[in-house]
Amino acid sequence: MTWVEPRWLFLAVLALALLPAVWALTRWRRLQQARLGTASLWMRWLGGVPATGGARLALWLLAAAAAATAAAGPRWGQPEPVPARGLDVVIALDVSDSMRCSDVAPSRLERAAAVLRQTLDRLPDATWSLAVGAGDARPLVPLTQDRDALAAALSTSGLERGVTPGSNLAVLLATAGSLLPGGGPGRAVLLVSDGEELEGDAAATADALRRSGIGVVPLISGTTGGGPVPRLDERGGVSYARENGALVRSRARPELMRRLGGGTEPPTDTRSEAAPRELAEALFRSVRDSERAAAPVHGAPFLLAAALLATASFMLWPWRRAAFAVLLLPVPLAAAPPPAPTPSAWQRVLPGSASLLERSAADAAARGSWEEARNDYARAAALRPHDDLLRLGLATVQAREGDPEGERALAALAASTHLAYAAWYNLGTSRLLRGEWAGAAEALRRAIASDPSGTDAWHNLELALAGLARESGRFTHPSDTESREQLVEAAARAALQPLLIAESPRGPGSPGRDW
Repeated sequence: MTWVEPRWLFLAVLALALLPAVWALTRWRRLQQARLGTASLWMRWLGGVPATGGARLALWLLAAAAAATAAAGPRWGQPEPVPARGLDVVIALDVSDSMRCSDVAPSRLERAAAVLRQTLDRLPDATWSLAVGAGDARPLVPLTQDRDALAAALSTSGLERGVTPGSNLAVLLATAGSLLPGGGPGRAVLLVSDGEELEGDAAATADALRRSGIGVVPLISGTTGGGPVPRLDERGGVSYARENGALVRSRARPELMRRLGGGTEPPTDTRSEAAPRELAEALFRSVRDSERAAAPVHGAPFLLAAALLATASFMLWPWRRAAFAVLLLPVPLAAAPPPAPTPSAWQRVLPGSASLLERSAADAAARGSWEEARNDYARAAALRPHDDLLRLGLATVQAREGDPEGERALAALAASTHLAYAAWYNLGTSRLLRGEWAGAAEALRRAIASDPSGTDAWHNLELALAGLARESGRFTHPSDTESREQLVEAAARAALQPLLIAESPRGPGSPGRDW
């Protein structure tokens, strides 16, 4: 298997590496949620089992890994059938001034041409072409199986005629690639140069050729010690390039040639006696490499897997939330209600943070930290502004101390069928705790009208009516009044204990706390 864009595999590996962190986070959340209720309670009231966020996140990570793998372009299998052409090779011959250096006898260019002529005999079934280049490039011989014609072209003097002076290997490679067929395996560019590059980006061009299924085989001619650069004058004489009075020396660049070849082995050197054999073997290897590069890309299965995993994650999203209400713990009311605190960055990112804030508010209220409870509850409501249960709780907190805004919010929420009982009950009980007997009786009667089976509302209504009777002086026998109030208070406290913790002083007709 090969890859078109292997750098995308880093994203796939990163996504898979995050899975253990997701497992640890899910385990921690499950332990926290287990403290709030059993799995059956979560299924009944919250519409799903706890800690589904971890499963969803794991599925998203797997989907990201599959999508990144598809983007990397996995290749395997046989290439698509193309007309059999054997091996097509374009010789990209560098004819710049530095190729006339004599550090390789008789010169770099002449030694390279001799190696190429010997290589032609080792590949009798190949199709050859020739392009020459320096500052620019031009095709010299089109694809042909006439090895004699190509050998004659390599032996011709003045190959640099018609080519701009300079050294641009990128243009030479691009020109050579344009002489090859548009598709199929068995295509190669044989780059012959000393590796000197004064302009252009030959590495990028070579990478583009390989991505299109064309192999690049380097043949280096020259030494790292280098030699002076000769220049021919119009009379055929030879002079040497100078800069600031000093001779300009040209050195071969085997590192660049190896980079252009795309391998780790050093390029074939014209100074080696085995250079023709090594060059023929390198061309054969390029055929195998190009066949792998021409194999079809199989990205569709990974894209399908990513889509299915993302869909499964979406299907695990909680679809239902039960409508259940609990009278939340009251806090002292300020002169003006403070604005809802802005959720912090971690609260917006951490899955389930609103639920954690709900629990934190309940814990704070149990400790009597009413301000902390109110702030946490307001943050939770800010994270889920459309959550009716959070709005119900926040309104109850405000109504506990007589805030008109809270009472109006409870009355508005009571218009919802599934929240009518909870809203009226909380409003009536809040008024009962403040000793507003008439208002409490009115709200509790509405709660009973919405759900006649609510025994806790019946009990609290009896407390409210008892308070009204006491205010009107209808109870004339203190012993009877005390006995009746004790019975009613005991029954109400038994019903309210799981739902209500009040900080009101113990007194006749008002629910108290003795835990």
